[in-house]
Amino acid sequence: NGYLHPCFQQLIPHEYQSAVVQADAVLAIQAELRSKDIAVSLNDFIIKAAALALRAVPEVNVQYSAESQQVNYLPNVDVSVAVATPTGLITPIVTSADILGVQDISARVKELAKRARENKLQPNEFQGGTFTISNLGMFGSVEQFTAIINPPQAAILAVGGTRMELDENFKPLNK
Repeated sequence: NGYLHPCFQQLIPHEYQSAVVQADAVLAIQAELRSKDIAVSLNDFIIKAAALALRAVPEVNVQYSAESQQVNYLPNVDVSVAVATPTGLITPIVTSADILGVQDISARVKELAKRARENKLQPNEFQGGTFTISNLGMFGSVEQFTAIINPPQAAILAVGGTRMELDENFKPLNK
């Protein structure tokens, strides 16, 4: 129903993977856009990248029906984004995220998050989706965490924070 609940972990098989991603290039693009007064977040780029990956790997862009015990391949890439609200976590959907530009994704996420916090989303704006992104990176100290799949989806991406790596002379390390 769009709200995440820990009991779902018992209903959906979970496999956990963790990776460190070099983000220098995307952070440079973000800084360049900001210099032109275009405000997009790192999360907006992550949504776009995930949407393109889902388009490229349709086996992940699916929903599982417990009733029919069928995996349903989905034609659209609709990315749910976890948003904290006064009443709990809700996952509004950025529809067709694979064909939207990063600026369009950013505007859509801001609008959906605002309406989610005001409890003004319509059910079709948070029920469904093909994949969820839960990002705790903005809290700074969260490097990684485990997210729980949002049924009937088959996968979720948990995003931790960024950090600058330094060499032995305490200079930024660029890879």
